[in-house]
Amino acid sequence: MSMTQVAFLRKADIPKKTQIEKTIQGLGYDFKILDDPENITELDGLSCSINGHETFFETYFDQPTEITNDCDWIKPDLTNQDLAISFVWGADFAAGACIGLISIALIDKGQALVYYLDDEMKYSREMLVADTPQFLSELEKQKKLSAPSPTEQKPIKNMETTKKSFWDKLKDLFK
Repeated sequence: MSMTQVAFLRKADIPKKTQIEKTIQGLGYDFKILDDPENITELDGLSCSINGHETFFETYFDQPTEITNDCDWIKPDLTNQDLAISFVWGADFAAGACIGLISIALIDKGQALVYYLDDEMKYSREMLVADTPQFLSELEKQKKLSAPSPTEQKPIKNMETTKKSFWDKLKDLFK
């Protein structure tokens, strides 16, 4: 299942990569955009790092009407925005945190209007700020669940003393 968050703003107001990074780092997060171009509109997706967790998500740059044709509930809010940036991701808490933080930077630097399309919800800056620690908390839980416990013992290989025949080895290949 993919999720989509969209930011509407003026092309002229899109912050550069370093401005986005500085804004997010100013909020206290270890955040980097790992892609080279300074202009994020040159990319079809963003590779980012949040507090040491790397992630990737897709980005699409469209005319606002491409989005509002299917989402009439957004139309009344739009005034002079000439660009829609869609962020699309799956079940990845690091991506969700990065997208929320980038959206905060777009609000701060570009007066963006941000919407989560799946729930027909408009996001305020305060809502995005509040969501980020929740994403990071879930990311840490997920990391702990997937990491082996230090008390877990690794299985010890059973050393076989008998040689396997050619046919036994061949059978093992096709198991």
